[in-house]
Amino acid sequence: MKITYKTHDNLEINSGQISILGTNSPTVYTDIIQGLQDENEKISIVDENYSALEIAHAIDWIGDVGTQNLVLTKYLRQIEKLFLRPVTDEQQNKIHDEINRIFNIVSEQLFLLDLPIEVNFDFDLEKLFKYCGIRFDPILISKPYGIIETIIKIHETSNLDSCIALTNVAHYLTSVEFEELSQLVKETNQKILLIEFTEIEEQNFYGNAEFYYIDTDFIDWHN
Repeated sequence: MKITYKTHDNLEINSGQISILGTNSPTVYTDIIQGLQDENEKISIVDENYSALEIAHAIDWIGDVGTQNLVLTKYLRQIEKLFLRPVTDEQQNKIHDEINRIFNIVSEQLFLLDLPIEVNFDFDLEKLFKYCGIRFDPILISKPYGIIETIIKIHETSNLDSCIALTNVAHYLTSVEFEELSQLVKETNQKILLIEFTEIEEQNFYGNAEFYYIDTDFIDWHN
């Protein structure tokens, strides 16, 4: 995958590797953040055959994990699909029996009210999933690294091919955590793009990650 910003060099986005686009230009930073959310026409994306890709499909925009407490809720539908996919006939029968037992208890209780009320039995696993109030561990997702790790695992488990796009990760992770993140991305073969408002002298923090930089004079740098 290649991402192009106006007249600047292409950014190569490869599976299993973190790519960094750093800048100290407010204009560049704003253009890129808006472009990756398809809010302007300054960003374009192509695949390895140079066929154009829709930004909304190519980029899984997360943004700043330090300010979005509900950032993971967007994946609950995906988690629901993962839950339903491996349910066997035997497991469905067990769930069916338990739901039927609950409905019978409710029906018996309503009968005592002596009112023309009946229970509508509905064996719907999607409704059951929502009823269970499934949520992410609040302690885990209060930590930026935990949020990023979870997103990567969801992408891997769900076979999502989009590139995860995050901003200012270096503000939240230690150098050790960033090394662990790089290893996790490699092991899961995911694509990650970090948009960082930083100085070029800070590139050592990112280790062996692919580092691109555009300065305030709009000059491209690439390690």
